[in-house]
Amino acid sequence: MSQWADLPKELLEMISKRLDLRVEVLRFRAVCSSWRCSVSPPSFDQEIPPFFLKLPPPIRAPDPIFADAVLMQTTICRMEFLSNYSNSSCSLSNSSLVKVGESKHGKLQLFHPISNQETKESFISLNLLDLKFVQLSKACLLKWPGKLGYWRYGDKEWTLLDDRNFEYDDIIVYKGQFYVVDRWGTVSWIDSSLKVIQYSPSLYGCGGQKNLVESRGDLYVVDRYLDGERRTWKDYENVMDTNGNPLRFSRLMRKARPMAVDFRVYKLDEEWGTWVNIKSLDDRIFILGIDCSFSVSCRDLSGGKGNCIYFYNSLYEGQGRSDGAIHVFRFEDHSIDNLAVIPEFSEIFWPAIIGSSA
Repeated sequence: MSQWADLPKELLEMISKRLDLRVEVLRFRAVCSSWRCSVSPPSFDQEIPPFFLKLPPPIRAPDPIFADAVLMQTTICRMEFLSNYSNSSCSLSNSSLVKVGESKHGKLQLFHPISNQETKESFISLNLLDLKFVQLSKACLLKWPGKLGYWRYGDKEWTLLDDRNFEYDDIIVYKGQFYVVDRWGTVSWIDSSLKVIQYSPSLYGCGGQKNLVESRGDLYVVDRYLDGERRTWKDYENVMDTNGNPLRFSRLMRKARPMAVDFRVYKLDEEWGTWVNIKSLDDRIFILGIDCSFSVSCRDLSGGKGNCIYFYNSLYEGQGRSDGAIHVFRFEDHSIDNLAVIPEFSEIFWPAIIGSSA
């Protein structure tokens, strides 16, 4: 260790500039006192901190409970354990998925990649020298149903990018460009002038909800089949037409949501301009989180099983902030199980703690 501690400060500064994640800077500073003194603590104003944002019309809710939204950026990581970890308070596999964010006070926090549930564990309980964080994706959450628009700080109202279509389901950054998908499976991209340009033909899948996932450099549409009708923007407009009755709005938000009963996955054949129905994901795992969808290889995770989709599935708006709302769809038999009854599938997350299946 003494040889490492004696490295020139200039070299240490060069190394630190190549660290992309702030948690990696913390690991760097944890090596020894000379390394810690050579690099300043990570700045917490480099990325978007969480903050409360009052939404202007037309999205302002009549119920004060729903009048504010939280804008928050997080990073999904594969957390690799470089040596045996002997902490009796939790069970760790050699490689697990975790979401890293920060509090409004600048402290790093750990979240479940799907449910956004903050874990009870913290960086205090982890030896950062035993860990390696590999960034897989980033997520920003500011969700209201259907409409596609933007808001600049100081604006009095939102600017809609498409005032004809109020049924957008998902948005993703793919190859440095924003792509969106509506509930009919039409994929569009947003150019530098914020114009929505159709990228693919409509899928016209029979499912009720679409997600965009990038896997191995290709863009996929995941079509989720539901056992009932989803809330749409028209439902919210109907409430607004009744002078924004807070009680009716509250009832609408607490209305039971339809549950997933099946999935289909499609990939666009760009040469022929047609959708290809994917029959198997092979070793890939698709993860559909609340604020971000991404894919990983089961070979990169301890205990991972490929050819499946992890997703958030809860009846009520406020119910799903726990592992009990996470389900797994398996392609080989099109079965759907609550993660609580198949604990072996939970080993890809950290910590692998399963909530109630109720």
